Amino acid sequence: MSELEGATFCDIRVAPFSTDHNGTEFGFIPEEETGGIELQPGNYMAFFDPWDGYYDT
Repeated sequence: MSELEGATFCDIRVAPFSTDHNGTEFGFIPEEETGGIELQPGNYMAFFDPWDGYYDT
């Protein structure tokens, strides 16, 4: 963080969303039965150091 001039820690707010692309639903999708959130597609996303704008799913 010391290299990011003006950066501060703070709370953020996120909301469920989804979008359909060629018949595949992407996003943070609410699960009505459990009240949870499912990350689709695959329910898995990983970020690795050093962050260079790419991620593995």
